[in-house]
Amino acid sequence: MSVTLNTRLRSDGKANALRREGLVPAIVYGPSMENIPLVIDRRDLHELFSRITRSSRIELSISDHEEAETLDVFVKRVQYNPITDEPIHVDFYHPDPNTPLKLHVPIKVIGEAPGQKAGGFLNVLFDTVRVYGLSKDIPHLITLDISELEMGEGIRVRDVDFGDVTPLLSPERALVTIVAPRGMELEEEEEEEEMLETAAAEEGAPAEESEGESEEG
Repeated sequence: MSVTLNTRLRSDGKANALRREGLVPAIVYGPSMENIPLVIDRRDLHELFSRITRSSRIELSISDHEEAETLDVFVKRVQYNPITDEPIHVDFYHPDPNTPLKLHVPIKVIGEAPGQKAGGFLNVLFDTVRVYGLSKDIPHLITLDISELEMGEGIRVRDVDFGDVTPLLSPERALVTIVAPRGMELEEEEEEEEMLETAAAEEGAPAEESEGESEEG
């Protein structure tokens, strides 16, 4: 997923004055470019944040920029006003398109598991997965469909198709599981213990004599 954000080059105006005009100061930087100071319309920034995740690739359109019309970037850092919670500055990162990078990709869980309908609880163990790959291959989201999970089952890293990027987690790591309620777990443990005790008692009992056998005198 890629979205476009319109920006323009920032003049020498003071940051607070720009914010009063409804603009948000920003900067874009990367390993193969010089820093570019920008300003963004606050409404456009709010619209952007409502559509992206932390791993979304953004096409940054910079008006009046001599070298490029658009740059592929990721949001690196956002500073917020501690009182109003409005964004007051944004850092964008423009990666080298030929150099792999590491990035956290959010997880989205969809569906309802049969194990949930049976009384189990969804346990999400990771909100994101860190992956390694080229910027063009970084997914916007990792979607996990739990609609076939029974009680006690889960989805592991090895069960997920990550496309052309490599997850930086062990293949055996569980990402989500369906967990039985504690009361149900205790009942299952008690039933298992009773079964084991019964099996042990049967194994230790003497064999019964067959019908028709006579005692030796």
